Amino acid sequence: RGPVVHQRAFFTVLFPLQRRHPAADHVARARPGEGVPMASSGSAEEPPVLQPPVFGLAGRGVVGAVISSFLFGYMICVVNSCLSLIAVVFEWCGNDWQADCAESVSRQGMTNASLYLGAALGAILSGRPLIAEMGSRTGVGLGLSAIAAPVYIAEVSPRERRGANAAMHGVFITLGILASIALGLPQSPPPADSEHPLIGLDVLYWRFLLGLPLVLAIVQAVLLLSLYPTDSPSFLVQCGDMDAARGVLYEIYGMTVPQRVDLKDKAQAALALQLQDLQEAVTLAKEVPRIKVVQAIFDPFFRMAVFLGVGLAAFQQLCGINGLMSYSNALFAQAGIPPASLNAASTLMATANVFASLMSSRFVDHWGRRKLLLTGSGCQTVAMAFLAVLTDERYNGFLPPGGRGIASVVCFTIFVMAFSFGLGAVTWLYLSEIYPMEIRGASLSSCGVINWLSSFLVVFGTGFLSLQDACHVFGMICFLGTIGMYIWVVETKGCSMEDSPLTPRSERGTSHLLSNTSSPRGKYQKMADESDDEDSSVASATAS
Repeated sequence: RGPVVHQRAFFTVLFPLQRRHPAADHVARARPGEGVPMASSGSAEEPPVLQPPVFGLAGRGVVGAVISSFLFGYMICVVNSCLSLIAVVFEWCGNDWQADCAESVSRQGMTNASLYLGAALGAILSGRPLIAEMGSRTGVGLGLSAIAAPVYIAEVSPRERRGANAAMHGVFITLGILASIALGLPQSPPPADSEHPLIGLDVLYWRFLLGLPLVLAIVQAVLLLSLYPTDSPSFLVQCGDMDAARGVLYEIYGMTVPQRVDLKDKAQAALALQLQDLQEAVTLAKEVPRIKVVQAIFDPFFRMAVFLGVGLAAFQQLCGINGLMSYSNALFAQAGIPPASLNAASTLMATANVFASLMSSRFVDHWGRRKLLLTGSGCQTVAMAFLAVLTDERYNGFLPPGGRGIASVVCFTIFVMAFSFGLGAVTWLYLSEIYPMEIRGASLSSCGVINWLSSFLVVFGTGFLSLQDACHVFGMICFLGTIGMYIWVVETKGCSMEDSPLTPRSERGTSHLLSNTSSPRGKYQKMADESDDEDSSVASATAS
């Protein structure tokens, strides 16, 4: 009853994993509650069983959670807006006007990259039981919130709107990036010589830019702890509070909790099945000890999901997005953009980035996760290829004066838009959907650590790359990543978070870590073994 399995010989040689055909994910598992949405998607003849409100309980929870997403994007690029001025203020080059000496470049790279080291530590903490049991509303620390926000959004959202709501994580990351760059526009470029020292706004404004996140964090704390203190149904089920979980689930769908569930009512029956699914998943998770990622790697049931998740988390950063965004002003300068126009070019790029994220939020529940990931990374590869040609000195004669800079900004913008359309909007939604409850916290924590360490490597290394070298390196990574996703990424649209195509409930019996009685297959096998034992006893008694 599991999904159709394709064995790929070259991959089986490397790892004994399985890839499931995307088209079979919904057809092969027709049993209710196992990967098939509880509510009908609707058609011209039959309206959907459940129609959750756009701005109901889930919408209010999303509003509070996406502040973390906004801060995530803001912190990625805010240093890019003012770091050269900080270098002048602290005289990293030994004078009060220069910012491009070797020591300053090294310090700027470490300052940019140190953010991601701290975020990696936060990602490690997010997988600890104490932190996980606090729910996903802490908003403390970039590494914590970058993982907690998309998971909380996915858990609190109704299945029918999970993709659109989770895409808001990517949208508000791009809004944070745009805000950090746009707020840097009032600043002047670094001084050109010792006769033009920093004065006025340029000396103090960077302090405001770096202090703004504190205000937003306080606003988020007020929203999530006082105004909208909502825990997800799955979290409440884990806590054993079934009545509260039922109340939250009904409120998410804009319905009133009935005194007695009427299973003849399709909507009530659908919600009862969803709640039953959550309860069964929690029960199964409690039957086994806490599973570590290292253990899951050697388990045939979890292995594919672990490797795919880690690979996708690494690829999201190794494609170069944060390195290129963190040094966009310096890279645009290499492409020929005048110093006075650098912040404006970066702002234009960030604005297009927001537009792409908004578009992806409209398509994620229609196109599906796999198609968006492939389309986005494919366009990134093409954009890097064109940018590599534009930055090659041999082709300068084919462009009019000043055309190289404009064309580079266009290619750069397409690259960033493609990332927001695919990897930026879908990655963490996809990761939150492929892991069962037993390993979700530990696996997402590991993915977060890999993601942030990859970002640290990219951001620190990009500072020492020329624009052309960056195009070659990141273009090749995007190409290889696209091929890898085409081979191994499967569709998860519409599937239950506790029964994804990579870890279907019907195949739990293949796991060495899970109890043999924790799946229907295991229960049937136990009954068969007991029956065989009884037959053997009867045969022995007859022979005697």
